[in-house]
Amino acid sequence: MLLPLARLSRLIVKGKDRAKYLHNFCTNNIKELPSGKACEAFFCDVKARVIAHGYVLALDDCHEIWMLGGDEPGILKHLNRYIITEDVTIQSATETTSAVAAIGSASSQSLLAAVRATSNLDNPVNASTADSLLKEPLSCIKIASQNGTAVPFAAVAMCLSWADTPMLWFAKPRDSNVVIPTENVSAAESQFEQLRMRERFPIINQDMSIENMAPEAERNAATISYVKGCYLGQEPIARLDAMGHVNRALRCVESKAPAAQIMGTSILTEGDSTIGTVTSAASTDHGSIGLAMLRTNAFEKPLHVIVDGQSVAIGKAAELKS
Repeated sequence: MLLPLARLSRLIVKGKDRAKYLHNFCTNNIKELPSGKACEAFFCDVKARVIAHGYVLALDDCHEIWMLGGDEPGILKHLNRYIITEDVTIQSATETTSAVAAIGSASSQSLLAAVRATSNLDNPVNASTADSLLKEPLSCIKIASQNGTAVPFAAVAMCLSWADTPMLWFAKPRDSNVVIPTENVSAAESQFEQLRMRERFPIINQDMSIENMAPEAERNAATISYVKGCYLGQEPIARLDAMGHVNRALRCVESKAPAAQIMGTSILTEGDSTIGTVTSAASTDHGSIGLAMLRTNAFEKPLHVIVDGQSVAIGKAAELKS
């Protein structure tokens, strides 16, 4: 399945100091990220409160930051304000980018085949490139013109895996001649959202915000390096690590009620105490799946939501993934 990534924000970071600079302002180890690889990271303030979240891609001539939703002007302002003497430039490419997600290995191969067939370039993506890209999650590649065409072409592809399902995210210039096949967008969006929730991949200002600290996502293994040295927000994150727990955490929940009915509803314990709110929801064959930031001291208690005046049980579909 192929899904247009209408909410993808794409920032381009250039300059010889770019890796060190990004390293100092996000939670993952960017200085050790080799070209052709990507990592997931949070961008935080000094109190470790979340400003942005997404993937950082390392390419030969630049780094890119890919985010789903969130506050792009806010993170641009945050990152640019600290540039003093560093050789770094950070600019948005969102308005000039068209992006798509291919869900599953077969769709990913078909997408790369479409790129080869319609780009009018001399094999911009060959079989070995496709195989190596899809072999390991968080691999990435810049696809550029190699035949001296008058119209430059530069696209970027990144392979990742959500809930053990491989995906390929592909970003290209809006004015390029690459034709992406169209499919059932509604079905693809539903599958994409279900995978996102099972993966517990948050959208900033929807599932998490400046009111949350990065470890509350409990994606620590994927997003936080505890050996990289100093960075903005490091001290509060280190203190939380020393404590061994957070007081609230992002959880994937399931319900027999439809997604439209649980979205935005409060999640309650037996005594009807509110412990969180459903911030994302998608329909499934058996009801719905969603995300909610829940108090950790209530994880083992029976949970429910009120739908049309009736109590509907909430089940935890996924535990820690960190």
